[in-house]
Amino acid sequence: MKLKTIGILGGMGPEATAQLYLRIIQIFQQRYGAKYDADFPKIFICNLPLPDVVEAADTKNQVRDCLIQAVGELAAVSVDFIAIPCNTVSYFIDEVRAAVSIPVLSLPEEVAKVVWQRGLQTVGLLATEMTVRTGIYSTALGKVNVIVPLENEVAALTRLIMNILSGKKLAADCALLRGMIEKLKSRGAQVVILGCTELPLLIREEVGLIDTIELLAEAVVKRTIDI
Repeated sequence: MKLKTIGILGGMGPEATAQLYLRIIQIFQQRYGAKYDADFPKIFICNLPLPDVVEAADTKNQVRDCLIQAVGELAAVSVDFIAIPCNTVSYFIDEVRAAVSIPVLSLPEEVAKVVWQRGLQTVGLLATEMTVRTGIYSTALGKVNVIVPLENEVAALTRLIMNILSGKKLAADCALLRGMIEKLKSRGAQVVILGCTELPLLIREEVGLIDTIELLAEAVVKRTIDI
């Protein structure tokens, strides 16, 4: 089976990038019987040391410029497409796509495909403050109603995400995250989008969740084998 070459623009954060890589490999093993090295696709990973997009509010121009340079570097090594395992930087997707002549996947767009396929009308979103504030999911989902955490929950969610980024997966944070999920469901969310790729590192395989790492891995594999 001839496979496309994958480019992953990661490092946002590094552990989520590693999880995406692992899931791609596992899908090839479990679904396509891959076992020899030659059975797996060629993958180039750029682990980008990006300025903070979780707590800092004034790094947009730096972030955009770093992303544009990095996708250019991946395009230069002849990848066939690029996946970015970070929801927040999807805000820059149009500028990033304009910088290269190869496809760049958008996490909110991939989530929207699944939401529309399921016929969902109301979803919850747990994400960084920038992801919520810029409305990238509301834009991608169109007429689907998006419920976000209450104002007094945003700071707690940010602290939780920063803990995961620093390698701390605390039981208290797990309980807090489950509580936020249940609150969104009580407000009418049919499913809850884990709209930060750090969150599936803390809580996974729960009913009623959309794991954006898993979803992106599926989209990457589909595009890799679709010659």
